Formats: sequence, structure tokens, C-alpha cells
Amino acid sequence: MPGATAAPAPIATGKMAEQQTGGDLRRLVNEAHPPRAADLAELHSLQKTRKERDTTDKAASLSATLKSASREAGPRVEIREPKHLYLPQSPRSRAVAEEQQTELIKEMFHEMGDIGLKPVVVYHNLSVPELYEHALKYEPSTHIVASGALATLSGAKTGRSPKDKRVVREPDSEADIWWGACSPNYEMDERTFILNRERAVDYLNTLDRLYVFDGYAGWETGARFKIRVVCARPYHALFMHNMLIRPTEDELHSFGLPDFTIYNGGAFPANRYTSYMTSSTSIDVSLKHKEMVILGTQYAGEMKKGVFSLMNYVLPKMGILSLHSGCNEGKGGDVTLFFGLSGTGKTTLSADPNRPLIGDDEHGWSDNGVFNIEGGCYAKAIGLKESITRSTSPTDRPAS
Repeated sequence: MPGATAAPAPIATGKMAEQQTGGDLRRLVNEAHPPRAADLAELHSLQKTRKERDTTDKAASLSATLKSASREAGPRVEIREPKHLYLPQSPRSRAVAEEQQTELIKEMFHEMGDIGLKPVVVYHNLSVPELYEHALKYEPSTHIVASGALATLSGAKTGRSPKDKRVVREPDSEADIWWGACSPNYEMDERTFILNRERAVDYLNTLDRLYVFDGYAGWETGARFKIRVVCARPYHALFMHNMLIRPTEDELHSFGLPDFTIYNGGAFPANRYTSYMTSSTSIDVSLKHKEMVILGTQYAGEMKKGVFSLMNYVLPKMGILSLHSGCNEGKGGDVTLFFGLSGTGKTTLSADPNRPLIGDDEHGWSDNGVFNIEGGCYAKAIGLKESITRSTSPTDRPAS
């Protein structure tokens, strides 16, 4: 790498040699004097290395989230790739490593709460570059387009399924929810919700790797809720990384248990013979359990709207008006709200180059003003076609 200066290689012995073999170069030196990269590959490995933190409480919280009602404990949670997934390239070293892995894997299975369950690797709040890498590595349908965006497929569903969305009818909340004719809320009972939740959690617990994003909904102090998204696809984690408010490192470290959890098992279908099901797609919200379950659809927008469903319920109870609107601000502090159904142009109209954007879709209006519920924006782009506009000057017109 031009201009890069290689640092003197430390002499690694004993435990330090073992750490160095693991590839975590930042452990070999004091953090106040980080190592310098000798080449591009080494620089890339250093960029992906993160500062070590005590993750005991975090792993326990994630394990509790993935606990199934039919079992006494959740899976053993690793919050990063376990060492046994990385093997040295030298044939001799690889043979030795493979021999040592047998006992490690046996130990992991012995310590797991669910006998016979695969070791679950949980990738917790990965950065955007890391999610790109995982999507490209594990999902063949994923590509990076010319603009730098990640392009992928959401399966058969390319939009939301509002008629497959259910809200649990519960004694504590049913009086505050619009039911019946013309209502967008389709009901279900608690038992059916729990059955679907078990189906989603059991599916997620069989996978080799999971992605978890912890973030916030609501920018206003006192109206901020902790949201946890558990999903199987890096594309889903990337989407919610954009749509929710991203916590700081300190906030993430003390995040604890969430206020609302989304279980996205969308690659696995709902059982069509379960009560209240009209198809293999089911999106279920329980205000009592503070959970959302997704089955049978991989369209990412279902998660965003699940968070909005929660906020539409809790904000009015706090004296805050919830708004399905775009919002921007003028130079004099004047605020404009753009209302309309999905696809009517809220995102387009609120993106005014002369007026700073507050948000494009979901807001709360309190005594302190208007605030965004989300941390990012997204716009639907369906059926776009390339169009070329040509000049109609006299020189371009055909001769008569």
C-alpha cells in the first residue's frame, strides 16, 4: 500500500501467539498505539476489528429474547463468529485445528439449553459494510448496483400484505382499537399469536446465524422506545439499521431488554390451517406481549409498519398525536406536514432542497413540536423504466 509504514512485528509467545493466530491484531498492542497496516488486506482486517466489550449481559438478553415457551431456555448465543468457523490455510495447521475443533463443538452443544439445537451465531448491530459483506456472501440473489446500493430479492412478496396483518384482541387494549367494518385492523386471539410466535422462534433457532438490530423509535425524550429486530437475512437488518434511530456505543452497551421485539421469520410460511389464517403469510402484533411476528413474507416494509402500529397505540396515550405524514421545516422555523396514503407522494414532496427534512412518513406532534419516529427514509420504486427526453427544436423535427 503506497505510503503505508509497517510497524515492527511483536514477538508472540504463549497465549499471545494464540491470540495472534485468531487474527485480532488490536489485542497485541495498547489501544493508544494502534498497529499500522502493511498492505491493503491488513488494513481491511483492522477496519473490521472492533473494540472489545463485556458482552455477558448482551448475550443473556439475546438468549432470553429467543427463548421458546415450549422449552426452559433459549439457545446459547455467540455475538460474533465463533473461532471454530475460522481455520488456518496451512495444511498442517489446518489438520491440527480441525482435530481441536471436535472438543470445542462438543462443549458448545453440552452447554446449550436446547439439546441438539445448532449453535446460534448472533450478529448484533453490525455496521453497514459488514451487512453488505454478509448479504453478498450468504445470499446469491444480492448484488451492488452502480449507485452503490444493495439490490436483493424479497421473494414472492414485493409489497405489504395488509389483509394478512392481525392485531391480538386483548382485554387491556381492545377498547382503544378500531375494530369491525371499514377498519384496517383484523383481529386474532392470543393463543393463535403464541402459536405463530413459536413457529417463528423455532424456525429462527434452527438457523446457523441470526442478525439482531437494537435501535429506537421516537426522537423526542420521553417518547423513545427500544426496538429489537431479530431476523435471518442481513438485508432485513440493513433495512432496519436505516429506518430506526441508531444507538450510540454507550446506549447499545446498556440497551438491556427491549420495549418491543420483532421476530422476522418471513422466509418460513405460516400454517394455513391455524385459526385466523387466510394464506401462508401472517403479520401479527400483540400489544400485551409487545411483540410482532412475521411469517410468509420477506418484504422489509412490514417491520417498519409494525413499529408504526406500536407508536400509533402508545403515543396518543401520552398526549402525543401520531401522524402518517411527511414533514419538513422552513428557514423561519415553520413546519409543513404532507398527508396522504402510501404512494401519494409524501416522500417526494417532503424532500425539498430548500427546506430541511424532518422525516418522510411517520411523526409525533407533542407540546414541544413535531418529531420523527424513524431514523431514516425509504421510497418505493416499482415498475421504473428508462426514459429519454429529446429536444423538439426545429432542427430535430422531420422535414414536412
